[in-house]
Amino acid sequence: MCRFIVEDAQANLPEIVDAKTKGIRLQGTLAKALPGMKNVGSMTNVRQMEAEQYARDIGAAFEISKAQQARSRAIARAKNRAQERAAKEFGVR
Repeated sequence: MCRFIVEDAQANLPEIVDAKTKGIRLQGTLAKALPGMKNVGSMTNVRQMEAEQYARDIGAAFEISKAQQARSRAIARAKNRAQERAAKEFGVR
């Protein structure tokens, strides 16, 4: 009679987790993740859309910075020419 009670109690207990170093180290590696879903019917590929939007935003920002740098160079050249003209008129060169 006692044997049946012990076996029945053991069947209801949860599985014991291996708390040794080896068990803890392997704990996260045993379960495999589900494979990624490919394009499914009516669902959109959100990650791809976000990556495309990010690339467009980066491209636009690059175009803005490129235009700002070109304007800066043009202003610097104009200032340099003005200083050279002033120096020639003053007689430094």
